[in-house]
Amino acid sequence: MNARLNAFATVLDVVVLVGLGLGLLFAPLTFVWAFDDGFATDLLISWAIAVDGWMLGHGVPLTLTLDPSLAQSLSLGESSSSFVVDIALLGLGLITLLWGYRIGRRSGTRIYPVSTWFVAVGTLVALSFVMVFFLPQHMVTMELMDALVRPALFLAAGLALATWVGSRAPGGRVLEGVLPETVLAVMRTGVKTAGASVLGLVALASLAIAGLVVWSFGTMIVLYESLQPGVWGIITLSIAQLALLPTAIVWGALWMVGPGFALGTGALVSPLGTTVQAVPALPLLGIIPSTPPMGAIMIVAVPLAVSFIAGVAATTMLLGSNPGNLWRNVGDTEFHHQPLVQILAASAVAGALGSFGGFVLASMTSGSAGPGRFQNVGADPAQVALWWGLEIFVGVLLGLLSGALGRRSQKVAR
Repeated sequence: MNARLNAFATVLDVVVLVGLGLGLLFAPLTFVWAFDDGFATDLLISWAIAVDGWMLGHGVPLTLTLDPSLAQSLSLGESSSSFVVDIALLGLGLITLLWGYRIGRRSGTRIYPVSTWFVAVGTLVALSFVMVFFLPQHMVTMELMDALVRPALFLAAGLALATWVGSRAPGGRVLEGVLPETVLAVMRTGVKTAGASVLGLVALASLAIAGLVVWSFGTMIVLYESLQPGVWGIITLSIAQLALLPTAIVWGALWMVGPGFALGTGALVSPLGTTVQAVPALPLLGIIPSTPPMGAIMIVAVPLAVSFIAGVAATTMLLGSNPGNLWRNVGDTEFHHQPLVQILAASAVAGALGSFGGFVLASMTSGSAGPGRFQNVGADPAQVALWWGLEIFVGVLLGLLSGALGRRSQKVAR
């Protein structure tokens, strides 16, 4: 594949990505316009809502300015008639990130990495500019710079993951030729155990959310009926909730970590205690229990257990199949080659990366979701970073120590 063909394929990939994301929102809105509204409203407003939703899916803050009569009918004061919504609908952002990873894994990207990155990110920035520039006038506005940069960051994150993650990732091969073997083993163990700890807990959270959906299905149906949407309204609402589902899964993971999350000022959902006030009639929120289950405080052991398992599994990667003593003769082994030192260093790397990952996830899923007390929704990123980083550090440390001692015991027994 030559450079021009690779650039054309990259542009086409990004155009399809944007078309897919917008189409998921605009298609059901078009049916609502046709069948529920009877072609009475302006279709361009449906297009504007689709663009707004796509931007919100990438964390772009939206400023909503309600008509005074509408604000009065909703019992909102003049100060609350204009508010910001910046809780990301991570389902759309996740599609962009995975699409960027797909582009980064192509053979053409490995041959022309710089031009592919430039063309991919540049094309998305250009499409974002076109969407904002030709956006019809309505009650939602957004900052142009946010609209250009934030979606591009999701795509760039996917490209970066393709560069550094995987057995054939070029970034890893570069580090192999630069870093000493001991440092490389520590870094690789720390990165993989941190990734396994974060992804493992998110996977458990997704199972928990699925269970809550089944358990609370009746409540969700009641909330659907209270909104009284038409058939196409139900479809549109369901698609919007699917876009919100990854955000809910992250909230579930943060609940397991310990700090929990807020559903507005004074409404905290945490294993340490739950205070749920009136929440929007969004069916997906019907899965939230009014009180935490018995023994919910013990749930904070789950992140430790996940990190412990990751540490045990990574012992051979760090110390080999024959770790020997954790502390060897100083005369025969340098300090930085001591197994105990390597275990502590790898655990520290895992804790630091886990803390950073928790901070990023909490930051993307927290912010403002509406006027009044809903200006404070989500988790505190600093608290999540502290809790999750410490849990991963302790779990990985205990796992690596347990794995090393277990292998040493097996050798002695033989």
